[in-house]
Amino acid sequence: MKKKIAICANGWNIDTLSRALEGIKEYSKVRDFDTFTFMCFASYSEHLTLKQGELNIYKLINPEDYDGLIVFSTMLNDTETAVNLCRDAIQKNIPVVSVGMKIPGAHSICVSNEEGMRELVEHLIKEHNVKRAFFIAGTPDHVDSVSRLDVTKRVFEEHGISFTGDDFAYGKWSNKYTADIINSLVDSPKGLPDAIICANDVMAMAACTQLEKRGYLAPEDVIVTGYDSSEEGKIFYPALTSVEQSYEKIGYRACEMIFEQVDGDNALKDEVVASRLSVGESCGCRGEIDYEAQRLLYCRHSFQRITDAKLLEQNERVMRQWLSEMPSFQVMKETLQRHYEENHQFEGSGFYIIVNSLYFKDVLANEADIWRSGRESDAEVIVALKDGVLRNELTTDWDMIVPGYQKISGEYHNYFIMPLHYFEYNYGYLVLTDKPHIMAEDMLYPYLEKLQQSLRFMRINLRMKQLYDKDQLTGLFNRFGYEEKALPLYEESLQDHTKMMVMFVDINYMKKINDEYGHFHGDNAITTVVKAINDNIPEGGIGVRFGGDEFLVIAPRCNEKKAYKTKFSIINELEEFNKAGTVPYSISVSIGYVVTDPENRPNASLQDYIKDADNEMYEIKKEMHRKLDRRK
Repeated sequence: MKKKIAICANGWNIDTLSRALEGIKEYSKVRDFDTFTFMCFASYSEHLTLKQGELNIYKLINPEDYDGLIVFSTMLNDTETAVNLCRDAIQKNIPVVSVGMKIPGAHSICVSNEEGMRELVEHLIKEHNVKRAFFIAGTPDHVDSVSRLDVTKRVFEEHGISFTGDDFAYGKWSNKYTADIINSLVDSPKGLPDAIICANDVMAMAACTQLEKRGYLAPEDVIVTGYDSSEEGKIFYPALTSVEQSYEKIGYRACEMIFEQVDGDNALKDEVVASRLSVGESCGCRGEIDYEAQRLLYCRHSFQRITDAKLLEQNERVMRQWLSEMPSFQVMKETLQRHYEENHQFEGSGFYIIVNSLYFKDVLANEADIWRSGRESDAEVIVALKDGVLRNELTTDWDMIVPGYQKISGEYHNYFIMPLHYFEYNYGYLVLTDKPHIMAEDMLYPYLEKLQQSLRFMRINLRMKQLYDKDQLTGLFNRFGYEEKALPLYEESLQDHTKMMVMFVDINYMKKINDEYGHFHGDNAITTVVKAINDNIPEGGIGVRFGGDEFLVIAPRCNEKKAYKTKFSIINELEEFNKAGTVPYSISVSIGYVVTDPENRPNASLQDYIKDADNEMYEIKKEMHRKLDRRK
């Protein structure tokens, strides 16, 4: 039977992850399974609340929904999250493999930093006569950062070369902190070292770039090396001398270890895959491959990349403009469906957006009150493209993850699941199938950022519109909302030659309630009447707070019989409220209404009908006062 394997990874390591996924795909020819890659862009340098919003994507994983879990522990940029994911799977007896870090109770497969780092440092000492080096590590608590620094220090000491606490700093795996370290080295009285050894390729490229800004070149003025042997590092100038890890082999072996557990072999395995030196240009050597040919090929494709980036930006700009004008969640949903049905050349043929619908329907609610954990109810599919075709009938819940997912024997598919969030508050996620174009060329991160910004701005616009159009106490439309909602309904009824109910509602003795019982009870009277109105508005109708204690009810396609029923349904509901005796006064209303007559009064305005309904209401109120006066 076809299996499902969940993978936990990080988008900043997409190059390494892609290689591992190739190995995983290769193993799918041996055993039949699909993979679900939960991926985010959490980083050490990110604001904590933003980082939490990224990491929340892993909360969608229920290990019991899968036949195994592969956690790229050292790539998640959060050790606690990696440990918790593995522990949760272990407690539920789900096969789990930790890649990169040993976690008690979990099978593990790690890359040995020893061989590759030793070869690299030996190469610098023996081939380039390096006497003084500076190491830019990742973070103090990262297992790979610690290991790579430790190997570097030991090899220098073995050769009688001093390496002290002044010879390293932490670049946090990022450009910014690495640039700061380079500035400190350039400005140091000791001058630049012979070599700058970086714990990953990103920091090595950042070091080369910052050195050039300060007037120094690698390798002419200083050797710079990296770690990862990334594709980007190979086309960089100078191509990086780095350390290569066999992630295709790691991905393949991780799957083997999962299925060994599935088959009943639970003997704990901790395996290590050796790393090796990959000589490039940044140390002064010619390198192992024809880097000029690699760069030439990259340049030949540059026009296509630029064109793709511009087209993607154009698609996103159109989407942002549409979303900025959305009047409701339903219209947003329809607009996004139409947009992605026509424009999905980058997203691919399998593309899904799933959100917590409350986030967009209850726009006045605080994010914290809607969705903290990421596993609440109200999951709604707003876009579902399957095999390139829009599928409106697909539904999901937070456990199913991919709408309409089916196990198809003999076919391997990978689903990338990524978070949609505002700081630490998640309101949905995105699914991409297999390896669409947007996964390449650094498109994905800015794409996700812009999508999240567009959805966030749309929610803000809906909130502002609701605050602008709605009365805060009652939730009914105010005078501004009346102009935007009621007038178009009337114009539509004229064009369709259909009748419309125009009802005027006024609360009786409102001043007396305020004077005798206070404004708190006055507000209570208003909200009680509004509830009766809302409970009885005909389908398609709207309520408007026209004044302090005056309300309009506008209902299209409404005849005399329905209008009469609406009036007395409101009155009867208030009478039932009064019978309950929950307040020391009675709440009643005077109601006047008219039904428009487009055939006989084609030139009448909506304001004319409102005046007629108001006059009728006023006559009813006068008659009520006359009866009370006679009783006195």
